[in-house]
Amino acid sequence: MDKKILIISTGGTISQIHTQKGIAISNAKSFKGDTFSNILNNFKEELNIDVIDSRTILNKDSSNIVPKDWKKIIDTIVEEYDNYTAFIVTHGTNTMGYTCSAISFAIENLGKPIIFTGSQVSYGMIGTDAIMNLENALRIIADDNCKLAGVCCVFGSKVITGTRVKKKTEFDYDAFKTFGRVLDIAKIGNSIIYNEEELKKHLSFLGSKSKLKSGLIIKDKFDTNIVSLTEFPRIKSKLF
Repeated sequence: MDKKILIISTGGTISQIHTQKGIAISNAKSFKGDTFSNILNNFKEELNIDVIDSRTILNKDSSNIVPKDWKKIIDTIVEEYDNYTAFIVTHGTNTMGYTCSAISFAIENLGKPIIFTGSQVSYGMIGTDAIMNLENALRIIADDNCKLAGVCCVFGSKVITGTRVKKKTEFDYDAFKTFGRVLDIAKIGNSIIYNEEELKKHLSFLGSKSKLKSGLIIKDKFDTNIVSLTEFPRIKSKLF
């Protein structure tokens, strides 16, 4: 089967340009999905990838991402699901964990990889980690030893299951950690080392692992009537 990948660009730091004062902004001149597909097309023969296409659906700082934007990502994946074997979603880092989790729960029976990535430093800036993260996302998809499916975050040296993505730093290139008493699915360096137990656990939650859109179950209605409370001594029961 041909390996065909769609890059879905949503904005974020990876896409931002900088003013003469060094301020990162998102505007009409921001880097789009075609920029990232051109980068990865340089590696497709080496990794036995047949097609790398792109679609830019948003151009937003991820701090401004809302549930209707999640739905736009979902709609794009579902619309193109039968046409591609994997998807890379470029996204800002501040709310990437929320989006990864939302998409994980909104699309059931995923049988193809949906890889989220981004960068700490904008593409085109000195010290950018954008190219490394894009390449690593492609390496994971192209790795025949993995058979990965479902939503994951590939960032820095880590592969994290989509429901456990938590940002830990604004400084390090390894910006994310696996939340809770769970380990990373894999570590990426000059080779890829999988945690077979965590990979098996991740895959076990994906249902029937459908390769066709007709087998997916879509639950894209998000209830925003939710409040997160931090427990503290003498918290009042009336708050609940």
